[in-house]
Amino acid sequence: MEAVSDVIEVSYTGDLLAHRRCRRAWAYEKRAGFHPYELIQAMEGRLVHHAMEWLTRQYQDVLGRHATVDELRSQMEHYFRVLRARGIRTAFTSKKETVDRVVDHLYPNGKIDPVVKAVIEGAQHTEYELRAVKKVLPPDVASFSGKSRILLTGILDLVIQQQSPLTYPRTWRWESVVDLTGVIEETAATASVGDVEIWDYKGTRASTPFVADYVRQLLTYAALYRDRTGELPVRCVLFFINEPRRDRRLLAIDVDAALVDAAVAWTYDQVRLLRRTADTFETRPGDIPAGELAREGDPLGRRLTQETTAQCTACTFRFDCPEYTAHLKGGNRHPDINLANVFKN
Repeated sequence: MEAVSDVIEVSYTGDLLAHRRCRRAWAYEKRAGFHPYELIQAMEGRLVHHAMEWLTRQYQDVLGRHATVDELRSQMEHYFRVLRARGIRTAFTSKKETVDRVVDHLYPNGKIDPVVKAVIEGAQHTEYELRAVKKVLPPDVASFSGKSRILLTGILDLVIQQQSPLTYPRTWRWESVVDLTGVIEETAATASVGDVEIWDYKGTRASTPFVADYVRQLLTYAALYRDRTGELPVRCVLFFINEPRRDRRLLAIDVDAALVDAAVAWTYDQVRLLRRTADTFETRPGDIPAGELAREGDPLGRRLTQETTAQCTACTFRFDCPEYTAHLKGGNRHPDINLANVFKN
C-alpha cells in the first residue's frame, strides 16, 4: 500500500480549471485559505447541478413523475439558503433573481425543457462522483513535487439515450489531437437508442472562452469511466444551461481512445503546472502572475477575457493585482479597487 502522502488530490473544477482562469487567485484561495466574499459562479453552478440531481431523483425514486415548476422553485429556494449558510454568496443579484434564472432555464414558461426532460429520463448514477486514483505514467515524479499518484475528483452525469434520442445541432471538430485544440461546428449529430453519454452542466453561456477546457475535462472523465467499466462512452455532451439560444445550448463531442489518452496526458501537464504554482507560492507568493493561463504570453492588462473579468470584480485580491489594475480604465484610480469606495468595497 502506498502512503497517503504520495497522493495528490485534485478537483478538476475547483483546482485545474480555477488555476487556468487565474493562478494568483487559486493560490491564495487554496494555499493560504482566503476565499472571495462573493462566489457567483459557484452559487449558480451548484444550484444547477443540485436541480438536475433533485429532478432526476424525484422522477425516478420519489414521485414517479416530473416535478412541477413550483416544486422545483421551492427546492431551489431551500438549497439557496443551504449554500448561503455554507458561505457561498452572490451579492450582485438577489436570491429571487438567481433562483428565477435557474428555474426559467430548466422550466421555460413553467414547462420542463425538452432537453432537461430527456436527460432526467435517461440519467443513471446521477451526480456520479469520480474518485479514481490514477497512476502517473511519466517517470519524472519530481515534476509533481515528489508525488507519484493523482486522486482526480469530479462530478458528472451518465446518460443513456432511450426512447427519443436527442439531436445535437453543434459538434466539436478537432484541429489537432496532439494539442487538443478544436472549434465548434454547426454540424448536427443524432444519438441512437442505447448510446451511453457523459454529460456536464455549465452555468455559463455557449460563448465562454473556456469551452476547450471543458471539452478536455469531459474527455478526462471519459478516461476515468473507462477505467471503471472497461468501455468508453459514445460521446460527451456539454449543456450550457444559461445559454438563451436553444440551438446553442448543447455541444456534442465524439470520443475515441486516442483523444481520451491525449486528454489524460494534458491533465497530467495541468497538475504539473498547478504543483509548480503551489511550490512557488510557498516561498515567493508575489511571483504568481494573475490572468488566464492560456494568455500568459499577452501583455499586462490583456490576460483577461470578459468572463474572467466578471469574476475579478468579486475577487478579494483585486486591490493590489497588477493584471486587473492594468486592465481597468483609470488604473488604480478606478472605483472598483478604491478602498474609499464604501458602496463597493
